Amino acid sequence: MKLARIPAAASLLLLAACGSDGNAALSKQFNYGSPQSPTSSEQTAISSAESSVSDTAAFNSSADATKGATIVTLADDLASAALGASGFGIDPPSRAVTSRALRSASLDSACATVVPNKVTFTNCTDVSSGFSFTLSGTISSTADSVTWDVTGGFTGTDQGVTFNLSIHESGKLTVTATTVKGQALSSFGGTISGGGGSVSFGLDTAALVDLTYQTTPSSCVVSGTLELKRVWSQRPQGAGPADLPDVGVKITWSGCGTASVAHSQ
Repeated sequence: MKLARIPAAASLLLLAACGSDGNAALSKQFNYGSPQSPTSSEQTAISSAESSVSDTAAFNSSADATKGATIVTLADDLASAALGASGFGIDPPSRAVTSRALRSASLDSACATVVPNKVTFTNCTDVSSGFSFTLSGTISSTADSVTWDVTGGFTGTDQGVTFNLSIHESGKLTVTATTVKGQALSSFGGTISGGGGSVSFGLDTAALVDLTYQTTPSSCVVSGTLELKRVWSQRPQGAGPADLPDVGVKITWSGCGTASVAHSQ
């Protein structure tokens, strides 16, 4: 599988995050402003959420590596669409790199094994232009749930700067014929070294899902909420909450394809 080359080291200094056993975004509580009509990018998140519900329901009945890859990156994909650059200045490489790697791995039978109700990624590795990405983990389903735990490592050197980044995607969604509920979590991070020093960072993302959907006459979400939270577990040295704030957004559906958006204050 071929991965996109990461941004320049200067961009990574703003974006790297340090993974941890816990997820700081999961327990973070936000106060939200008044619901508003979605922007175009927020509408993309709404559409993506509805597609993810469909993929989750489909995976629950029949395991598929491509649909599984979409589920694994749920938190980062939705947060990127709904929050964009909010909180750190530019879109992080974690979503793009991990999504590309997972989707490529899903097509590689050498490292992606599909059996009934389970997809296993085993040391899916790519080395390109001095950068190395390794991916391992599982996505599995039972009669009423989809669970995943996937870890990736990304290392390399760019213009004299050495980095060692990791991403951990995990979660569980409970699925019925009309509902999807649960959480999707992401911890992205690592250490960047260069010029005689090193810096570590931590950025966690959580998607809390409580949605009701229909499959006929058309497939869509009809009610419920999706809360997306992006929280720094460790900010870069010298940066405070005003520079790199924790952010959240809550999307509430009022009908098929119709939703309002409230932002954290």
